[in-house]
Amino acid sequence: MLINPSFIAPKTAGFGLSFPLGLGYLGAALKRAGHEVIGLDAAAQRSPTEIADGFIRYGLNQTELSQRIKEIQPDIVGISCFFSSRFPAVLETAKTIKSTNSGIKIIVGGAHPSIMPEQICSHAEIDYAMIGEAEESLVEFIDALEKRQDFSSIDGLAFRRNGQVIVNPKTHYIDNLDSLGFPDWSLLDFERYLTLNEDRWGLGHGRYAPVITSRSCPYRCNFCSVQKVMGQKYRARSAEHVLGEIEILVDRYGVNELSFEDDNLTFDKNRFIQICEGMIGYKFGIRWNTPNGVHVGSLDSEMIELARAAGCDSLNLAIESGDEHMRNHVIKKRLKTEKIYEVTRACRNAGIKVNAYFVIGMPGESEQSINNTKRLIKDLHFNNLSIFVATPIPGTRLYDECLENGYIKPGQFDNEFISNQAIIFTQPAIVTPQFDGQKVNLWRHRLFNAYYVSSLRNGLFYWLKENPRAFVSMLAKVILYAICGEQLSFRLTEKIRDLIKK
Repeated sequence: MLINPSFIAPKTAGFGLSFPLGLGYLGAALKRAGHEVIGLDAAAQRSPTEIADGFIRYGLNQTELSQRIKEIQPDIVGISCFFSSRFPAVLETAKTIKSTNSGIKIIVGGAHPSIMPEQICSHAEIDYAMIGEAEESLVEFIDALEKRQDFSSIDGLAFRRNGQVIVNPKTHYIDNLDSLGFPDWSLLDFERYLTLNEDRWGLGHGRYAPVITSRSCPYRCNFCSVQKVMGQKYRARSAEHVLGEIEILVDRYGVNELSFEDDNLTFDKNRFIQICEGMIGYKFGIRWNTPNGVHVGSLDSEMIELARAAGCDSLNLAIESGDEHMRNHVIKKRLKTEKIYEVTRACRNAGIKVNAYFVIGMPGESEQSINNTKRLIKDLHFNNLSIFVATPIPGTRLYDECLENGYIKPGQFDNEFISNQAIIFTQPAIVTPQFDGQKVNLWRHRLFNAYYVSSLRNGLFYWLKENPRAFVSMLAKVILYAICGEQLSFRLTEKIRDLIKK
């Protein structure tokens, strides 16, 4: 049994439900190996329920989960844990399963177990953890478990032996991703995901599905943990294989909106062009976007124009900072400011909406670097904007640097981010001689105000027509900022937000 667990989260975190591709690929691999597999997306089984002020339970409660376990009677349960903030939900699920039937073996996989396998396996309710991609290693593990063979050498497996946690390093990653086939959409109620009608950066109003065409990323941004999860080597599916998947989604399931979930969809220019040309040639007639972001340096006008012809609605540009020193010498993005302007203008000329990602609060951040970011935001008037707060994740260079210099405390990640109250990448954790969490929040407030001003100046009629509610909200915030100043408007905005939560 493969489970996406129900969870508790702040209202402000949002739901963001879509078909869990990781479980889909695992289900397909296990079925090919001859195993009987049942999927359960516990988070999608019932409507969200408010359980306390500001907190929502998404999915089955533990009594309902226990009843499902009794009905299905699985031998082994695999639980997905993509976000660190979801681990409390994973642990709650594991406890419920063990209390229902202590003989069931539980293995946890996903991004969080990949960065913290020892911590995962320190809990008695969890028998095993799998590091990184697991289509091959999970099959090998279950085969060994069934045959009662030794599994101490299985790649990327963590387990307990004689009271100690043993971690087998992850050394092998799949080079030929085409060999994995397509995710098993029948594992879960796929139709439910297609018709959620949720907004996803402008998509989500049609029949929507996610697709991933590559794994890992060749770049080495200091805050990113993708290499820890997906390995150091960038690997990609062939354009033909990707187009084959899209054809099935369109013809069999009536999909007309896609999100490419890659960490770096556009890195290989020739492959990207082949995918776009194939989408045009097949006349799929779909709209698509890139919610994980693309590296701006990998794009040019030819690719952008082809993307638009292939149905691209918007590109999320991973800019990170408007300050070149922060972007290239601290974050190690390898991206010139001129390229950001060039690509943004090319997108606009092609009719592609431009969304941008920024990360603030890195060691070395200053008033000057924030104001440089502010200037870029005002200049480029993005269609949408996300401003993330630097979060030191174990296994990243940022984490090591912060720990070494005393910018975070040992165990701080465990205490602050492995929690159902955490909204990762939005709450400050780093404190340096130059700034603290309050300062970072003020900077974030300043940058959003710059975005609102730019949006109202350059897209007044667009917002009035497409989203008048957002227009009124932006206008009110800009006026409040102008009258009260940065600090007072920030405090008032926070109080209003707290009242809305209640």
